[in-house]
Amino acid sequence: MQNKRIERLAELQKLLNVCPGDVLARCDLALLLEELDLPDEALFNWKAILDFDPNNLKAREGVNRCRNRTGRPFQSQM
Repeated sequence: MQNKRIERLAELQKLLNVCPGDVLARCDLALLLEELDLPDEALFNWKAILDFDPNNLKAREGVNRCRNRTGRPFQSQM
């Protein structure tokens, strides 16, 4: 199971190198990073989604989850 996640992680990163604005791929990557217990990396990707789509509810929820896990303050979400 862990190997599949690592493979998927590599696929998503490769895809985002080609098309950094792919919001769906970045959502998948952020969720996968959360599953892999990498909240800082996930937070980076959730914020990148908000740069493209500031009203993206899924990304806002992801930012909040990651900030809760890392203990970062909420006032500077964007």
